[in-house]
Formats: sequence, C-alpha cells, structure tokens
Amino acid sequence: MPIICNDNTNGCFTGPYYPRPIFQCCSGGSCGGPNTIVNPTRSEEWGFFVGASATVAQNQALPLTLNASAGTAVTQSDATTVGLTAGSYQVSFNVTASSAANPMEFALELNGTVLPYSIVTATGDSTNKTLSNSVIISVPTNATLRIVNLTAGNATATRSNLAATKLLT
Repeated sequence: MPIICNDNTNGCFTGPYYPRPIFQCCSGGSCGGPNTIVNPTRSEEWGFFVGASATVAQNQALPLTLNASAGTAVTQSDATTVGLTAGSYQVSFNVTASSAANPMEFALELNGTVLPYSIVTATGDSTNKTLSNSVIISVPTNATLRIVNLTAGNATATRSNLAATKLLT
C-alpha cells in the first residue's frame, strides 16, 4: 500500500513548494518511481455557470445556466440560483454590466442574505464595466447562492459567470 506524505522526510519531494503538495509515494517511502500528487485543498466537485444578457432591477438576481460541472455538490436550482451542499467553497464571479445609477454594485447572496465581503463596485456612467471577486464561504447545510444587483436602479449585464469549487475539510 502506498504511503501518503506531505513533507520531505521520506524522500518524496525536495522542491521549494509551500504549502507542500501531498504525494502518494512508493512503498516504504522511497520514491524510485512516479508520484501521484493529491491536491490538499480542492475536492473534485465544482460547477461553472454562465449568464445570459439581461437587465435586472435592484436586488434582483442575474440569470445563470450551469455550463459544466463535476460531482453533485454544485447544482442548478433554478434560472438564477446555484444549489450547494454543506461544506466550504471557493466562489469566483464576474459581471460585465452598465448602469446609469451610481455606484453600480453586484454581490453574492447566500440563502437570501448578501455577503458583504463579496460586494464589488464600479462607477455607474452607462458604460460597460467588468466587476469580479473571489471569496471562500462556509455552508453549514444545503444552501442557495445567487449573484444580485445591488445598484440603486437597473443594471444591464452583457456577460457574467460564476465558478464554485467545494474545498476539502
């Protein structure tokens, strides 16, 4: 049975990585052959969503469509909502939008509550701006996630996407 290691003590790795990757080493800790690198932070469960062009009012969610996924932790709940199972996630999103209202703001909303640390802002001058953010969230039970328009008026999104990756705990 292979040994799992995350340091240099058994001869699995001598390079300058930090945090050190976890290797599946050869029998007895001697790495005379190829190693299998196991990512110590990400699971293999993720979802990537794309949004259609849409004009959305204040506090309304952008439409999203599941484009690609792996596993069952990240799903499409409805036309604007991402479903997540319990766990921790790295979530990245971006929105290219315009609005006459100032400031133009978008954020993530988890179970109906705006995550304040996810808010992105740009000047609302009716020209397209790209706003993006990446956050780590903890989901204690099954949850819903949306990208919402917090602008004090309509915003027209021409492009948007969201990627959610479940992290190992």
